[in-house]
Amino acid sequence: MNLKKLKIIDLFCGCGGFSAGVINAALKNEFKPEISLALDFDSEALNVYNANFKRYTRKLLNLDIINLFPEKPNAPYTANEKKIKKELNKIDILVAGPPCQGHSDLNNKTRRDDPRNQLYLKVIRAIEVIKPKIIIIENVASVIHDKSQVVQESINFLKKLEYRVETVEIKANEYGIAQKRKRHLLLAVKFNMPHSIEKELSMRKKNSIVLKDIINDIVDECQTKQGIFYTPSLMNKDNKKRVNFLFDNELYNLPNKYRPNCHMNNKHSYVSMYGRMKWTEPAQTITSGFGSMGQGRFVHPLRKRVITPHEAARIQGFSDDFIFTCAKKRTYLHKMIGNAVPPPIAETVTSIVLKYL
Repeated sequence: MNLKKLKIIDLFCGCGGFSAGVINAALKNEFKPEISLALDFDSEALNVYNANFKRYTRKLLNLDIINLFPEKPNAPYTANEKKIKKELNKIDILVAGPPCQGHSDLNNKTRRDDPRNQLYLKVIRAIEVIKPKIIIIENVASVIHDKSQVVQESINFLKKLEYRVETVEIKANEYGIAQKRKRHLLLAVKFNMPHSIEKELSMRKKNSIVLKDIINDIVDECQTKQGIFYTPSLMNKDNKKRVNFLFDNELYNLPNKYRPNCHMNNKHSYVSMYGRMKWTEPAQTITSGFGSMGQGRFVHPLRKRVITPHEAARIQGFSDDFIFTCAKKRTYLHKMIGNAVPPPIAETVTSIVLKYL
């Protein structure tokens, strides 16, 4: 069977969560996926990306997006942008997960007014140059509160380019992911659709799954398998005491008096920090800090340890076929898993729009 080719661009591709979902959707809808360009500044994440998608990938660039698209939307094209426009023609779908830390509610220093927030507009510049048929941009839900209003500016500009634009906030646990993760999606297409993306998504909601549904079979894997993907981060003696206290007293939130002084002596609303996960509930949002109990509710619900990268990847919706074992450093591994777009979300949204391509 000669399948119709689906030409894909993935900006800020990381280890490939977005691409994994798009490729799954393509194959299930009888398209032949081709990654015309995958771009990221993180060479460690690109090593993992290449290990998983080299058979689909035509061009993989370890580069800052600013080097490709230095101008703002509506500026005259640079010579390099003209070259890119010629090389990357007839692109079907462009996906992007620009860095979200500047928008995150966990970022107390530069929240809403972070230079990284402008990278969202670099995606819009890339769209202006390449003009793909389908666009999906994923970010944290709080991106809409950015002081420079990057989302609204993007919507206005895409409409001028004659895209049909829609935004929606989704909850990951409603789409087969055992995680209380809220994400903002901007979707734009160059064709008409009979229903809104939001309506299509509402018809695909699933019953919420919980931690025990997805990590029950790997609870003690770290005792039999070696390597950073299968083993948890080590805890210092103070955190070991905190974990023991949680289990000895059957608690899930650590009382203030047992927290570090810098945390204990300040008013805070982050009760999940130093907390223990619940076996019969979805996890909180998985971040790159899942290896530290001081950065979220990342203590395993049944074992006196933090979750492993394998467990975090499962919670993010990665299949066990996805190759992470080529990652050599724990810090980089945690970062790429925590920053990834959950593949099931990418697959669900892509499947909706591919029906009308």
